[in-house]
Amino acid sequence: MTPIPYFDERRRVLPFDKLMQLEKVDDRTFRSIVRAYSPTGGENGTYGGHVYAQAAWAAAQTVPEGFLIHNITGWFTLGGRPNEHFVYSVHKIRDGFNYCTRSVTVTQAVEKGTMFTCTCSFKRDEGSPIEYQDKVELKERFKEVVQSKEDEPMEHSAAPSQDSEWFRETYMKEHPDHFNPIPGLHLRKADMGKYNNPRAPIDRRQLTFYSLRGSLPLPTAPYPPSPERDSKISLTREANLHAAAHLYASDRNSLFIIPNHLSLGRGYTRMASLSHTVIFHVGIKDLVLPPEPRINHPNADPTLFNDGSLSVCNLKDHSQSDKDGRKWFVQESWATRAGGGRGLHMSRLWNYRTGVHIASTIQDGLVRFKAETKL
Repeated sequence: MTPIPYFDERRRVLPFDKLMQLEKVDDRTFRSIVRAYSPTGGENGTYGGHVYAQAAWAAAQTVPEGFLIHNITGWFTLGGRPNEHFVYSVHKIRDGFNYCTRSVTVTQAVEKGTMFTCTCSFKRDEGSPIEYQDKVELKERFKEVVQSKEDEPMEHSAAPSQDSEWFRETYMKEHPDHFNPIPGLHLRKADMGKYNNPRAPIDRRQLTFYSLRGSLPLPTAPYPPSPERDSKISLTREANLHAAAHLYASDRNSLFIIPNHLSLGRGYTRMASLSHTVIFHVGIKDLVLPPEPRINHPNADPTLFNDGSLSVCNLKDHSQSDKDGRKWFVQESWATRAGGGRGLHMSRLWNYRTGVHIASTIQDGLVRFKAETKL
């Protein structure tokens, strides 16, 4: 039996909770239900962010209530096959009072071996008298590219299936009817030309905005949590599904930034993720993705809403929303190193409205350039 498609015959796209659904095989083994996103829509190659986020969600099924993922490092060892299920085997490394650690190995065709493995650390939410971060006014710093769209990120173009010059200029022209929306989230790519063109490659940036499709279960009990610092709340296991949505977004088209920022869009011969790390700096209050309003946006493919879903988070903080009521986060990405057949991609995930730095990422990737290529 093949996995369920991520959009239906009416071109409605699955919400994030359905995309991440797992079938429980036993207490430490889980199987995916929905097909992983395939960038070209073919039978080979799946989006690494799917197995990355779902491995964290599988690990979350084995930790006690009250723990939220705060750190995950994963290694990609084989390419994914979109027409096959992922099988997640979770191994307990340690259960402590404040921290829990799990490792996860992932297979598809068993005879091929492990295709992904990761280590996940979970911790209890805790406050701190100290909060320190870089202060970045995103709308001011990137005003050339967000101008006129600063309060409506959906006005930016949809993030492409594959952010390569070949895909944009060759594949899309040869396949004008290409339809392959990424599921789970709305992802929009800012055109960074005005910001990047006058800058050196290492100073260039890419902004990718993301917002939830559908709705997610309640992250705390009681909900909403009290704003008082000493108030007692209990994290639900589903709090980790909110964190997984950020993990899913974190790997989107990441390595393509390296040749793009080096102005070598057709200069590489092969590219693949090797390892990816995400470190969350905040607790669940800053990671919550409130439900998507049931308003179809003219720039976006509609969401396949599920009316029989679990109880959903009912956050209504319109000061952090666009005009339709969507809450947006943004990934600020850049390339720091290329050489030896590899490249390094880094990013920061921000709450777009408040400027809270919620997570940092680092990705080591295989990036091979043509022998004659020069900067």
